[in-house]
Amino acid sequence: MESAGRIDTLWSLVRASSAEGRRTRRRLGVGAALAVLMSGLLTAVGLAFVVFAFALFVLFAVGGTAVVRALRQHWPSVRSQSRRIAAALCRWSGIALVKARTELTHLRGVASSVARWLRWRGRRLAVSSARHASRATRYVATRARAMFRRVCERAVACLGEGAERAQRMTLSTRVKPVDPHREALRLNAAGTRQRRNGAYAEAVELHSRALEILGRVDARHAVALTQNNLALALSHLGDESRAIALFEEAAATLRELGEEEHEGRIIANLGLVYRRQGGRVGSPTTCSSSPSPS
Repeated sequence: MESAGRIDTLWSLVRASSAEGRRTRRRLGVGAALAVLMSGLLTAVGLAFVVFAFALFVLFAVGGTAVVRALRQHWPSVRSQSRRIAAALCRWSGIALVKARTELTHLRGVASSVARWLRWRGRRLAVSSARHASRATRYVATRARAMFRRVCERAVACLGEGAERAQRMTLSTRVKPVDPHREALRLNAAGTRQRRNGAYAEAVELHSRALEILGRVDARHAVALTQNNLALALSHLGDESRAIALFEEAAATLRELGEEEHEGRIIANLGLVYRRQGGRVGSPTTCSSSPSPS
């Protein structure tokens, strides 16, 4: 209350046309300019929240004072209006309660009449139901059998359609063909790893599969190199005669293709096999038919 009085005194002084009023207005202008300058500086250095907090404080101080003054001035009229409104509400609620009591009495009578009618109607329906129960039971059973038969037929039809659709999808699905050269390369690499690890039987099986795949395509160079790998694995297993035959066939193929480097490696492998046998390397024609090592 004391702050409200001070604000009123300041406001009357500012509005006065005297020298004191003019001096007060100049002071307020200077203070406002300084406040704006300080606010700009604080915002520039990143302290805008301080400016915002101060502005909120001033706003709430002035606004709170204005609200208190308004309440002090208008409180008697607000209190009298509230009393009149409360009295009117009490009168209206009393009238509404009386009307509601009357309506409830009327509804109770209607409910009693409806209950009596329902009991009478229920007795009539019970007699009629007992008379027609057997016929209704037969009708319901017949309808249930017909419905069950239709459901079964529809289920069988749906299953047949689903089977046909699945068969068509299976037939329409095309498995992506495997590249024979890539598959043979993979088998050859796996066989080479097995041979270097000492698993010669597994290496023979892998190289044989690779040779079978390459035999179905026109890849004489790859066939010759695969024969060389298979011959190396067979020589480690002791099947020297078969290894020699594969070496010679591979060397002959590479000679026809002009692959002198690989042919020379295969001839070297063939010489090693002959040396293990205790013999000597055969004629150049026979030696050149051995495949190059992997």
